[in-house]
Amino acid sequence: MNHLNARRISRAFAVTLATAGLVAGTMPATQAAAQERAREGTTRVAVAPKVVKKLDRLGLQAAPTKHSSAAPFQGTVAFRFPVTSVSDSGQFIKHAGGVRISSPHDAIALKRFNVKLRQGKVGAAVKVNGDRVGRVEVFTIRPSGRPALGDVRLTLTRAAAGAVNSTFGAPAFDAGDTFGYATVTLR
Repeated sequence: MNHLNARRISRAFAVTLATAGLVAGTMPATQAAAQERAREGTTRVAVAPKVVKKLDRLGLQAAPTKHSSAAPFQGTVAFRFPVTSVSDSGQFIKHAGGVRISSPHDAIALKRFNVKLRQGKVGAAVKVNGDRVGRVEVFTIRPSGRPALGDVRLTLTRAAAGAVNSTFGAPAFDAGDTFGYATVTLR
């Protein structure tokens, strides 16, 4: 990522960011827990409409994990993740909560997103079928192109696309595919 793009994306994040799934709503208790954890602000991730269609076609469901919430947004679904820490002059943003994508037999959970603006990467603690994989870079940060959905675009890394495809047995995603659009709102 060149310096000009990094600066533009950093500015977008500083003003208002990170990740994703598929639900039509959420429980009020989950929303209250998410608001309680949002000490530093929140990140809204609007899932790309094409991704929602792919997940639906594959019979996959996505739901927010503890401390997160999800609701309809601009014709798609948006997840909200509490920002728990901002450091390195706003270049490193930690989150609580996450998302669980599942079929009747398999599941991938992404939790505790970390945004590294200088590197243009988003990492998460990943579990596949309950087994801890570790902390993995799951998204690359790109300019949005769809500001109504979010300030930046999140594209799948090769590792993330491969994990989804192999876990659910369908070659539906490629590295570089747009997964969603993110906006960070800091307090």
